[in-house]
Amino acid sequence: MGEVDASGWFPRERYMDKLRASRDTPFIKVITGIRRCGKSTLMNMFIRELMDSGVPRDRIVHIDFDIDSPDTPGDHSELTALVESQLTPGKGTYLFFDEIQNVKGWEVSVASFYAEKADVYVTGSNSQMLSSELATKLSGRCLEIHVSPLSFSEYRIFRHGSGKGDADLFDDYIRDGSLPAIALLEDSPAKGLIPETLDGTYSTVFLKDVIGRHDLRNPTMLNNIVRFMMRNIGDRMSARNTAGYMTGAGLKVSHTTVEEYISYVTEAFLMVRSERIDSKTKEYLLTTDKFYATDLGIRNRVAGFRVDDIDGILENVVHNELLYRYGNAAVCAVGRYEVDFVSETADGPMYFQVSMNIGDADTRERELRPLMALDDNYPKTIIVYDRFPLGDIDGVRVVGIVDWLTEG
Repeated sequence: MGEVDASGWFPRERYMDKLRASRDTPFIKVITGIRRCGKSTLMNMFIRELMDSGVPRDRIVHIDFDIDSPDTPGDHSELTALVESQLTPGKGTYLFFDEIQNVKGWEVSVASFYAEKADVYVTGSNSQMLSSELATKLSGRCLEIHVSPLSFSEYRIFRHGSGKGDADLFDDYIRDGSLPAIALLEDSPAKGLIPETLDGTYSTVFLKDVIGRHDLRNPTMLNNIVRFMMRNIGDRMSARNTAGYMTGAGLKVSHTTVEEYISYVTEAFLMVRSERIDSKTKEYLLTTDKFYATDLGIRNRVAGFRVDDIDGILENVVHNELLYRYGNAAVCAVGRYEVDFVSETADGPMYFQVSMNIGDADTRERELRPLMALDDNYPKTIIVYDRFPLGDIDGVRVVGIVDWLTEG
């Protein structure tokens, strides 16, 4: 999958391949993901590849709108003027804009550059970028490349010089999370700065991408809702029961406000909503959903890391890995039972249960029951924390989570 190069960058080939394939295609490339997940590094690596392939530096414009500078454009007219002062957009021109959602009316400039045949790449830390005026103006001519924090297979490569085995690396992975900068700190003299780095990342997302973007006036309530969601990863939640919990704790809030705040939290990629789908109709069910943290390191700083949370943490890891591998993961309702996850793949659905262990007969029967209730022959897997010595059961694969993660 690649090695860390001389600059200290690891070419995350899954994403680099998408950027290479999208080069000079008639799409605006929109790179999304939570802050610090590696979007800017990917953009810089791609710019370097362009220059190595012979593109002159004076045909490339790169602006980072997350840098607080008096020279940084604040609205679309300033952005257009700046770009046109450096070069005339046209075929063979490459434009790169980091965190462009910070520019008022950015869609207008990007649409005009696109119309003039420039190859445009933008990054943003908000999932609603493609629901903006840009998508409407361009009638679907946007290509989203969503970047996640490191998968475990990527994380192992980032930590290749640590001397640790996979089991110990996994312990670090679920404790400190999988943001690339954190993985690089793990084996450095600055390892002690990991808590502060995670706190800083959360504060930036919270203040810029949630509070600032939506001009919210009650950050304390929002922070409490985020903490509640982070503590309850993998549990069914609704805006109504969350509002009830908050009100019972002396923080009165309506369920409509909670639903609004939850949407802001997921927009900023702090949390991911996992909906429930019916195994027969394949329709999404209008019931309580589950939520998972995009990064467990941030989650553990916000909600604390407790041994009692390990079941939810394992579910969170599996959920995020399924999104990385297949791009989708939903809770699967099977009559009165429930399978933890189903992912739709090119070869059909795949079903997954997650459990600490199934050595106990009652636990084993409980985990198998929903899978056996399915009336199809698609792959079914139970992922456990401990290695399971007895192998598969009645056609259901049983695999340790570290072994499963290193397959990807």
